[in-house]
Amino acid sequence: MKALRHLGAAEVAAAMPPLDERLALADLTMRSLGRDAELPAKIGVHPRQPGSLAHAMPALLRGTAADGSDDLVGAKWITGFPANPVGGLPAYHGLVLLNDPRTGEPVAVMDAGTITAERTAAISGAAIRCIMSRRSGTATGTPVVALLGAGVQARSHLAVIGAVLSGAVIRLTDLDAGRAANLAAAAPETPGIATAVAVRSVRDAVDGADIIVSMTSFGSTRQTLNSEWLDPDALFVAVDYDMQAPAGLARDSLFVVDERDQFLATRSGSVFAGYPDPDSTIGELLRGDATLEATSRAAAGGRVLVSHLGVGLADVVFGAAILARAELLGLGRLLPR
Repeated sequence: MKALRHLGAAEVAAAMPPLDERLALADLTMRSLGRDAELPAKIGVHPRQPGSLAHAMPALLRGTAADGSDDLVGAKWITGFPANPVGGLPAYHGLVLLNDPRTGEPVAVMDAGTITAERTAAISGAAIRCIMSRRSGTATGTPVVALLGAGVQARSHLAVIGAVLSGAVIRLTDLDAGRAANLAAAAPETPGIATAVAVRSVRDAVDGADIIVSMTSFGSTRQTLNSEWLDPDALFVAVDYDMQAPAGLARDSLFVVDERDQFLATRSGSVFAGYPDPDSTIGELLRGDATLEATSRAAAGGRVLVSHLGVGLADVVFGAAILARAELLGLGRLLPR
């Protein structure tokens, strides 16, 4: 019987792969969706706290070995309770569980907080690099990047933005002006970030920005911006569902998602109300098998909206890489069965 290794948050952070490998893992994840992966839409329940959720996200990635020994199988379990910060608790709690692909035995359980932050940022980076590389013939000047939100996701995105958009100028805004100011002051220490400034409003942040990454907190009240504030060639990356990106932006842009079926399953009621069906997925653009229209629009300029809801496959792929490094470093503890 295999040992079950437990990794706490600090151990997950210590075993996190370096940035270039994280970007490669994100690229692998996106390319695998729709091909070598099995990924049902998120299933979940809704506890009593208003706006709360608890989601299960199982995933399977088939490898090349005939016996399945290099397959990856596992799941993420995550809860979101938006009122928790009022009581001094984090809004989100999560675990990643990995299983032996040949026997199903559980082999690892680890804190998902750092994984969520880093895999989300890496997928944003893969999408930004994919779209901007197709515009390399027309893009000029220093990239101006607006970050809507200055929390954990913003911090994890800075390193990725510095790697894929070297010399970037950052504009930050947050409902907590002090938090935005603190992050702006620290941001230039990140390799690839030229300067950073905190601004008072979403409109000030997005005005003239080449890339916008929206990472505002989930809640019942959406904080949608006006599409007219955006440049005609802006790339908008939404990490926060439709908290900022209005339906009109999706209708008037090349609309790209991480996983089509998951988006369609999530689009119900007030969530993604008025959004069209996606034009493409990130993986289709990366693989080069998107429709001719989507491929042409990605290369021609014009607005692009990328909405990645987060897929359990990313957590499993990152978790497997973390587990391998943790075993080499002797991190974690073996739990009795």
